[in-house]
Amino acid sequence: MNHDLDSSTGIFALGTLASTDDLVADEIVRHELSVDARKLGWVRGHGSLADAYRMMRDTWIADRVVWILAEGEAKTVDAAEALLASIAWTDCLYPGVPIRIDISGQTNWLQDTRFAQQLVMDAIRDQAKIAQWPRPETNATFPGVRLVVRFGRGQMEVGVHLTLTPLSQRGYRLDGGIAPLRETVAQIILMRLGLDRLNPAFILDPCTGSGTLLIEAALRLARRAPQLERPITQLSRWVGLESVVWSDLIAEATQQVMAPGIPLIGWDVDRFAIERARENAERAGVSDWIQFVVGDFRDLTPSDVSVDAPGLIVANPPYGERLSAGESLGGLYADLGQMARQFEGSTLGVVSSDPELIRELRLRPERKWQMSAGRLTLELMRARLGAQDAKSPREDTVIPTPVQELLNRLDKNFERRKSWLNREGLDCYRVYDADLPEFNVVIDRYGDYLHIQEYLPPKQVDVQKARQRRHWIREFVPKHLGIAARNTVFKERFRQVGTTQYTKRDEPFWIEASEYHLRFRLNLTTYTDVGLFLDHRPLRRRLGQEARGQKVLNLFAYTGAFSVATAAGGARQVVSVDLSNTYLEWAMDNFELNDLNPDHYGFIRTDVMAWIAGPPDELFDLIVLDPPSFSNSKRTESVLDIQRDHGTLIRDAMRWLAPSGKLYFSCNYSKFKMDLDLLSEFSVQDITAKTLDPDFDRKPPHLCFVVQHADHVPSKVSTKMLSSTASKSVL
Repeated sequence: MNHDLDSSTGIFALGTLASTDDLVADEIVRHELSVDARKLGWVRGHGSLADAYRMMRDTWIADRVVWILAEGEAKTVDAAEALLASIAWTDCLYPGVPIRIDISGQTNWLQDTRFAQQLVMDAIRDQAKIAQWPRPETNATFPGVRLVVRFGRGQMEVGVHLTLTPLSQRGYRLDGGIAPLRETVAQIILMRLGLDRLNPAFILDPCTGSGTLLIEAALRLARRAPQLERPITQLSRWVGLESVVWSDLIAEATQQVMAPGIPLIGWDVDRFAIERARENAERAGVSDWIQFVVGDFRDLTPSDVSVDAPGLIVANPPYGERLSAGESLGGLYADLGQMARQFEGSTLGVVSSDPELIRELRLRPERKWQMSAGRLTLELMRARLGAQDAKSPREDTVIPTPVQELLNRLDKNFERRKSWLNREGLDCYRVYDADLPEFNVVIDRYGDYLHIQEYLPPKQVDVQKARQRRHWIREFVPKHLGIAARNTVFKERFRQVGTTQYTKRDEPFWIEASEYHLRFRLNLTTYTDVGLFLDHRPLRRRLGQEARGQKVLNLFAYTGAFSVATAAGGARQVVSVDLSNTYLEWAMDNFELNDLNPDHYGFIRTDVMAWIAGPPDELFDLIVLDPPSFSNSKRTESVLDIQRDHGTLIRDAMRWLAPSGKLYFSCNYSKFKMDLDLLSEFSVQDITAKTLDPDFDRKPPHLCFVVQHADHVPSKVSTKMLSSTASKSVL
């Protein structure tokens, strides 16, 4: 038994990120307390419960503070049970308060953390039964108290988590925006850069995003305790809380607050990010001390700081895992280094998950650190700015041979398609489709914008080589194609599973794109797909030509591109059916963009499979059936597997087709095989080759069929017209 609550002192532990133990230990020492032990991500101190609560209030780095109730050997289940039974649970907990138990670490007998949680609850319930308490219950979502069990090297520590939520949640950041920086990570960056000893004349964040770095710097300089706004309702309700008065501890800290005394300035090109940053600063109580500016850091000069003395420039610019809406990242980092050189004598700190991008700054690092943040390993670089720190200029960069081969392929593709593009008047097309195995990316052009998606490399591909190629693509391709860096979007494309095709990934980056006489709204960042499938360009053109005077039904309508094409082609009725409100609203926007009043057309939000299985209330002349290969949704119990379900889908849809009508069925499943029974029930014609333009002639991304009622097909059209390709690889 380590100690009981009546003891004047005991052991508390601060949980932190790996490789930051030294910073947390320094915090304990600054509170004039002793460090009991330092382990990976776990620093123990010695003091009273009041000391532990003060550490929780004041720590900038730790994510949690735990008061240790007991510790000892736990090499066997019996030993663990004995240790848990030794704790006077009814002296620590209140009856009726729901419990959450967090398990960390490893031991040889523990295969499932739920088993350890059950051991703890059994010990608590045994004592509660003797004390005639109500049966204690767990509640991981809305606990009243959090317990912590930590295993390591045959030992076990058991304690009370002093708070119900992580200390990184300061309460001011409700919406962090794109790839928000965790508050504790921001403090680690500031401490590694030496904010406490630098005494900078200013702090500048040229890529401020949601403002976390500047807000945390302001809080630190103002000596405003990070947990000053934490209500008592976010503290664990246990007997130990009676030993302190939380309001007194808050009042004690409030007396220490003072103005930072130096300007703190944040720039960002995204006005929405700046708005979020201002709101966050307001909630943090530091808005009077920070100036946020909408602007491109490339335009920054020392005159914008208004202080002629060395300061601290700290930046968390975009990197590979942060999906940037329009930056050639190598160029961005080079421009950042060039801008920073103007502030001679100042200190620059830059954090990134990609060391290659750090090198693009062209600055000699004074010091580097690595730290883990979630799934990322971040590298932090500190440089003293001055003429002697500049590396060779960026213009001297030689294009690597593998990159030159990629750029040559881009030129070859364009030359081969140039006459077709000019004849059709197209500026939205596929530029490159993983032509070279070394560069497994898809590059699409939408007017003045590039959309580059990288397929995840196979497991056998070296991670460092894949990262290098990714860096090369981002560095050289946009410039070679004459597209501005800020108009280029990069993503990782992965195999679609379930609803991931429709899962939000980033803030919207909207553009308008043209296709012949039609206009479409595209969102280049938020989802895997942008809202317009370029490979269906010929089918949209064909449907537009056939639609005049026809009644059209678009199933799995998505953003309504087929619907717009047929409405613009003079269809007398167009009905779009999809399960997603988001996409139907997007479809209506596309109608309005083409001067088509959505009120004059039909938009039905429902489960398509269930809807077409019902009795038809009208018949349509043209039906478009372009389902995903696989789909499920929380809003419906049905799961769509196109290989398994296409026969049912087509049969149900054909009941809605007029006798002389046409159903266009498209599928992008690469291993698709047509249900042979359909060939005896309907006329099925493979028109895949007619629905491919030259930018998709390398590897067809879809199959396409016209399905008609057999007894109303002109004699020149029959099932024999199925292409040889379909006969061999599809049927």
